[in-house]
Amino acid sequence: MRAMQQQPGPAIDPAALDHSVKPSDDFFHYVNSSWIASHPIPPTEARWGSFYVLRVEVEEQLKKIFEELASMPADKLGEEGRKVRDFYASGMDVEKLNAVKDGALGTVMQEVNGIANLSDLVRVVAFLHHRGIRAWWNWSAEPDAKASDVMALYLSQSGLSLPDRDYYLKDDEKSAEIRKKYADYAAGLAGMSEWMAADGPFLKPIRDIETELAKASMTRVELRDIEKQYNKMSPAELAAITPHVDWGTYWAEIGIAPPPYVIVCQPEFMKATDRILAETPIETLKAYLRWHVLNNLAGFLGEEFEKRPFDFYARTFGGATEMKPRWRRVSGMVNSLLDHAVGRLYVERYFSPEAKARIGALVDHLTEAYRTRIRNLDWMSDETKKKALGKLDMVARKLGFPEPWKDIAAMTIGPDSYVENYMRANMFESDRMSQKVGKPVDRTEWYMSPQTVNAYYSQLMNDIVFPAAILQPPFFYPEGDDGVNFGGIGSVIGHELTHGFDDKGSLFDGKGNLLHWWTPQDRERFEKKAAMLAEQFDRYEPLPGLHVNGKLTLGENIADLGGLLIAYDGLMLALRDNPAANVAIDGLTPVQRFFINYAITERSSVREESLRSQIQTDPHSPSEYRVNGPLSNMTAFYESFDCKKGDALWRDPEDRVNIW
Repeated sequence: MRAMQQQPGPAIDPAALDHSVKPSDDFFHYVNSSWIASHPIPPTEARWGSFYVLRVEVEEQLKKIFEELASMPADKLGEEGRKVRDFYASGMDVEKLNAVKDGALGTVMQEVNGIANLSDLVRVVAFLHHRGIRAWWNWSAEPDAKASDVMALYLSQSGLSLPDRDYYLKDDEKSAEIRKKYADYAAGLAGMSEWMAADGPFLKPIRDIETELAKASMTRVELRDIEKQYNKMSPAELAAITPHVDWGTYWAEIGIAPPPYVIVCQPEFMKATDRILAETPIETLKAYLRWHVLNNLAGFLGEEFEKRPFDFYARTFGGATEMKPRWRRVSGMVNSLLDHAVGRLYVERYFSPEAKARIGALVDHLTEAYRTRIRNLDWMSDETKKKALGKLDMVARKLGFPEPWKDIAAMTIGPDSYVENYMRANMFESDRMSQKVGKPVDRTEWYMSPQTVNAYYSQLMNDIVFPAAILQPPFFYPEGDDGVNFGGIGSVIGHELTHGFDDKGSLFDGKGNLLHWWTPQDRERFEKKAAMLAEQFDRYEPLPGLHVNGKLTLGENIADLGGLLIAYDGLMLALRDNPAANVAIDGLTPVQRFFINYAITERSSVREESLRSQIQTDPHSPSEYRVNGPLSNMTAFYESFDCKKGDALWRDPEDRVNIW
């Protein structure tokens, strides 16, 4: 290799690398341990690292926007600006919230208290769902997985207060401890409420109902089986498995025209729900609904109520020791429910057309790299390659911000009540989605706001979405070198592209239809390689006795590995097109900077409680293994950091997984 010239560059400080750690033994800590040691997790956070630091920076930017709106004359705000201002102001008025307390729940609690029979109950369940209060089951409007040009109505499992079914069912000491804390939390919160003061005797039956729902719920791994969750039913077939649910009343209250069919994701769950409704006394069912109203909305009722869910959920499952300041909590809610209105204000102030243009060029390089990788696969037949290339060519890209923006003219927001604003915003969104059922799919729609530090791939839409907020350091440097940018945002782009071809995404064709487009032999070879990757991750043990679940995390692990391989090839294409960029910066080659910045973007330290919860519920592996895992399978990493047999990251060539 020719000698590398030296020139200054951004992003990577060689002095920050931990040279006490051999990169070929533990690349994650070689890159990140010095930063982690000098940046303890803030007391308000469950974890801390690149994603989280950037998210807080975006929150600070949004705070400036909200404070600017508060000081602007009313005639300068515009309708969207006024709604953002009023929602934020209603959440920041802590004196009013403290004075009203759970009296603010009168509208919904009176509906629950008026239930006299199962038909009433089903109507009130719909009334609550319309307002964003989840109980029993969920409904959603999404593209029909087997007719992806039409929006279909889906029903899915819900109704639990703990984050996952397994917390109700496992008999280990930690799960038992969590159930005890849940019982104490429920008793404490219910005892504070004027609406649940008499419900003490019902708390155990409520937990019994949730335990029965948990038994009928699919596990996180089972939820990855898309085909098992596609159960298309006529109204008569749905009524046959849920004879005690008056669906006509439910649809009418939600505002959905009676649908010609429903896709029931978990039929056994719906059968269990129907049985519980039929066998449980009506007063217990009412208490269950009162509990879910209170538990869902406690964060809107002032300081006394807000502390309870923080003490249980944030401490138990995240390990945080302090609540986030009020402005961050309120900002997060406004940002979530008025996502496009806030996003438009964010993009106007913080996103440049130049950034969008350069990202577009990066996507071009990565798509071409992926196209070449597919053509060169040694395990896939030409027949399936042709279809895979066709699907890749059909991937739509959405960069920066949506066009058009969501119209929220019909949303009612005022300065009067924080919890009412929450429910009004949810009613607007519910109405917006209910009107889509049976209609053509809007393929311009975004399901993530531009101020979100994240990205996604939709298997039903076959599109990749990269919001404005992630298009900044350390993921993307508008003036940065190719090594850093391909290792950062390039690996993210490659990751999302690979989701179209992971264990779930590969079941969908280029139009987003659930369709078997592989030859059986190719699918068998793919699944064999995927099983090898799952087995690799099964061996990782983040906590004593608690291993990563290779099957639960398989899709993300395939995307991490494929994304890095594609991004590396994209870097090679960029350097081929611009040989002058193939120079060392601060003594590090472009490829070394590529791997280092990838590890920086995955930088994260985590509290034990959050790590334990992640392993049980999250399809993403802990950050350490998202770095060391894929790198241990990449020949380019071995060559760049002199990884030899005997090093901890070494795998024999026949044990390295190379899928995409």
